[in-house]
Amino acid sequence: MVVGALFLASCGGNKQTKSEDKTVELKPYEKKVKGYLSDVFEVVEGTYKMECKRNMFLEGQIQIKIKSIGKGEPSDYGFHDGNHGPLFLTVCNKEGQPIANFTDIPSSFEADGLLKDMVSKEGDENWILFKDFLKDILPEDAATFFITSKKIEKDKRGSLASRNNESEDNDEDDTLSDTGDKKWDKMLDDYEAYADKYITMMKKANDDDSLDALFDYPDLLEKAKKLEKSLKEAETSKSLSSKQVKRMAKIQVKMMNAMSEMNDDSEL
Repeated sequence: MVVGALFLASCGGNKQTKSEDKTVELKPYEKKVKGYLSDVFEVVEGTYKMECKRNMFLEGQIQIKIKSIGKGEPSDYGFHDGNHGPLFLTVCNKEGQPIANFTDIPSSFEADGLLKDMVSKEGDENWILFKDFLKDILPEDAATFFITSKKIEKDKRGSLASRNNESEDNDEDDTLSDTGDKKWDKMLDDYEAYADKYITMMKKANDDDSLDALFDYPDLLEKAKKLEKSLKEAETSKSLSSKQVKRMAKIQVKMMNAMSEMNDDSEL
């Protein structure tokens, strides 16, 4: 029992993790989307829930209903680059003052197709996902948000991502990318290896093999700290190819599915 308690405390299965898992209701401080897409999109009035959860890392996400209010350019590179953006959400207090460490949370790359279609369909509405790794838990004064659009220019990195977009429909495997910064391929190898070991460790804990799991934890914790920095850099640098972004998303889904299955088993 002592070993089990120590393991739960080390893995965050205690009050610390519960305090980090948090849902906060936010309202738009203003409907207008700032920046270059201000005449194209606006936020639909309503109350939205932002969720912060720690799996491996502290992550935040929120879905916002966006409405098309004018015509835009479907060929806008921000809808084709395979990276997050071009919309960015900033969490604020009730006076509309931005809260440190919660600015520029990007729209997910999965929403690019929706946004591209919306610029040709005035009046169209869609739910757009914003998500990012977080440095801190949501503060108590988080109450509102605003959204800014930022022009993403096509450059050398963009050309690589664009070529990947054209070919990825015919290449669904998980082999390493032929383009993009090769250091991210190595980072993704480490990330996938970590995910596999983490899932194995959690299964041991779930099967009451806490002592064995406890021995694995210090090494995984050290790797998690290094990976968190690399993953944040990868997401913000916009130097990943579309295939690399896709591979990262698959690893994250693999982690979430495994955790969900274990949670379901523990409730039986």
